[in-house]
Amino acid sequence: MKMSDHSDALKTLIMQAPVSRGDRVRDALRQAILDGVLPQGAPLVERDLAEMLGVSKTPVREALKQLQSSGLVVANSYQRVSVRQLDEVTVRAVDDARLAVEPQAVHLGVERHGATPHTGARQALAEADGWLESDQPAQLGLANRHFHRELYVLCGNEWLINFLDKMEVLASFIATAGWRVEPRYTSEAVEHRTILDAVESGDGERARVLLREHISGASRALLRSLEQDAASAAENG
Repeated sequence: MKMSDHSDALKTLIMQAPVSRGDRVRDALRQAILDGVLPQGAPLVERDLAEMLGVSKTPVREALKQLQSSGLVVANSYQRVSVRQLDEVTVRAVDDARLAVEPQAVHLGVERHGATPHTGARQALAEADGWLESDQPAQLGLANRHFHRELYVLCGNEWLINFLDKMEVLASFIATAGWRVEPRYTSEAVEHRTILDAVESGDGERARVLLREHISGASRALLRSLEQDAASAAENG
């Protein structure tokens, strides 16, 4: 599909988004990528995007730099920019990074706060539930990331928090790509509630185990699909 075919969808997204023009462009492009409106591997040309969005090239250039920093966008040696094409190596690397840090951060948060209700996490769950029946995976994915963040910030360690914050958008990208292979967002919502129950009850070890299982399970179908694609490409190559 040509990028020009996505013009109406992108214009709608940029009109919906709040704050500054640069932020609107970034958020519109991010949502278009997470929703699959701009598919993996799609070229992102400043001039074309600026024309479609009705803005100058400056906010588009700034937005692409931010999206590149988040991992959604990549630039090759010729500085041609495109949507990241997920592969098995990338998905496993992101999973490994999250598994090494996020469950431990949540465990530390439980140790720090003990058994106590967490209103922010409950509100994030309610926000995610509101998107479950919609056809907007980007919004659901970002709401889920909000829930995860509400849990890991409880650790109070700015280094762990900053590391995990940098992973969040790419984690959303992997999640929404996985839902196109196997739409398991309803079961993931159940897992979120179980994890939060463990956190609020003060059972840090159970929360850590459940979160590890949750992170691993979320990308399992996507990894199988990527492995099959790689095997098919090798056979046909």
